[in-house]
Amino acid sequence: MTAKNGVRIRLRFPERDDLEKLIKFYTTLSDRTMRYLRPYRFTKKEVEVMLGRVDFRNVFSIVAECEQGEIVGEVRLITHETGSGEIGIVVHDDYQNRGIGQSLLREMIDLARRKGIEKLISFINEKNSPALHIFRREGFKVEKKFPPKMTLMGREESVVKLSLHLIK
Repeated sequence: MTAKNGVRIRLRFPERDDLEKLIKFYTTLSDRTMRYLRPYRFTKKEVEVMLGRVDFRNVFSIVAECEQGEIVGEVRLITHETGSGEIGIVVHDDYQNRGIGQSLLREMIDLARRKGIEKLISFINEKNSPALHIFRREGFKVEKKFPPKMTLMGREESVVKLSLHLIK
C-alpha cells in the first residue's frame, strides 16, 4: 500500500526476527498514543511475550512495515471460543492519519472472514476519534458504552464496545 504521504508500506505477518523492530515500535509510542491504550508503557519483555503469543490459531497479527524496514503499525486479533474475536490496532505516532490503520483493519477483517470468525469486537476509548472513525467506516457499530467509572483500560474514561458481524 501507499500511505497518504506517499510512503510505501508493506502489510505482512510478523516473524520471530521482528522482535527488535516490535520492541522499538511499542516502546517509542508517545504519551498521547499510550493514553488510548493503557496507563503504563510497554516493556521489552512484554513485547517479547506478545510476539510469542502469535500462533495464527488463536492469536493473529499483521504488521505494517515502512520502506526503511521499521514496523510502524500492528493489528492484532485474539479469538474466543464463542466464535468471536477481539481486534485492536496501534499505529506509531509518526505514521498516524495516513490510512495505515484503515488498511490494517481491512486486512484483519478479511483474514477473520477466511478463518470463519463470526463477530469482531473492539474496545475503544470514546475520545479516540480517529480509531472510532476507521472502525465505523468498516461497518462496526456501537454495541455498548461503558461510563467513566468502569476502568476497562485502566483509566476513568468512557469506553465503547464496537462490533461487526461477519457471518449473518
